[in-house]
Amino acid sequence: MTPSADKSSLRRQLRALRRGVGGYQRRLNQQRIVRALNTLPALRNARRIAGYIAFDGEPDIRDFLRRWPGTVWLPRVNRDLSLHFRPTFDLNARHPRPAGARRNQFGILESHRHPLLRAADMDALLIPLVGYDALGNRLGMGAGYYDRSLANLRHPKPLLIGIAFSCQYVARLPADPWDIPLDYIVTEKMILKPPFKPRNRT
Repeated sequence: MTPSADKSSLRRQLRALRRGVGGYQRRLNQQRIVRALNTLPALRNARRIAGYIAFDGEPDIRDFLRRWPGTVWLPRVNRDLSLHFRPTFDLNARHPRPAGARRNQFGILESHRHPLLRAADMDALLIPLVGYDALGNRLGMGAGYYDRSLANLRHPKPLLIGIAFSCQYVARLPADPWDIPLDYIVTEKMILKPPFKPRNRT
């Protein structure tokens, strides 16, 4: 997809493309994403990883999270629209609301187990995307949840891994100086490692 100066319009187009991946192709793409995550060397030393529950056509990575040997954490939206992370509820449960889970204002299941940790406490974050480019820029849903949560991260920072379908690629996304680039982007077609970009520290 070609770039657009209008983030709202671009977001609508990309969300439609993401939701448009359906049926057998969606299942196949998700399996390929899970296989790619299983082979990603950068995750080998991670213990605490933050995942997500798929929403609005996002790739479903529960098969990866279920088999993760370390601790899996899920985001919870705070009142200030930042995120904290709680230990996952039972991802194998077939009940619409498993024990330890509640639905938030968007209908997404969130964990209500303890303790509550910050993004900085994670070894890696698996982050759903609306759009991405080859420089590691991400376009989110527009509410800024991850932007707030990743602000002011210090080294060593958690590994930031974007999860997307290849149809969500944009030649170049508009980026602000405070944006934190992703370390990797995993799609059904490739594992992309963006080039290092110096961050604006002013």
